[in-house]
Amino acid sequence: MRVLELAYVIALGAGLGLASAHYAVAERPIVGRAQIGAWTTWPKSGARDTDPYMRAYLARGVHLPLGAGEGLQLIAERDDAGQPLDGRCRYSVTGLTPPARGWSLAIADPARRPLQLAVARESFSDAELVRNERGGLRIIAAATPEAGNWLPLPPSGRFQFRLRLYDTPISSHAGELRPEALPRISRVDCR
Repeated sequence: MRVLELAYVIALGAGLGLASAHYAVAERPIVGRAQIGAWTTWPKSGARDTDPYMRAYLARGVHLPLGAGEGLQLIAERDDAGQPLDGRCRYSVTGLTPPARGWSLAIADPARRPLQLAVARESFSDAELVRNERGGLRIIAAATPEAGNWLPLPPSGRFQFRLRLYDTPISSHAGELRPEALPRISRVDCR
């Protein structure tokens, strides 16, 4: 009887330990995260003094961060109204980008993999964008073609925007950014 109780306790402890370890490294950690409007970033993910949870996440080989002096990556899974991003909707990404030598705006699936789309465009860079007269950006993200700066979306399902800022002075103090300093994500309509 005592052997069964001991085996049960050991199995329960091992199961809870493995489950908590998987939970701790399966997704990006909450520790070290900075939320700036709709955008989320982990400014110390590429630094030497990154926290142990981020180190464990990076050790899985899922993500290669930009170094502390190389830039900053921001991810948006929701629009500015807090609604999850959905391929059945059209989105307008407008505003300015923080100072950076270069930037790119891409879309990816919720597992952070590039989307397989019929059109061979899945990102914009600062060199490809047609800007308005004030220097701001305006990108329409939709499943159907649009005039102007169009970023194709999947016909349905969740996705995320990934904004990478290269060689930017804000990478060391990204938590102090205001939402107005980053592009706004507005839902235009849904089908």
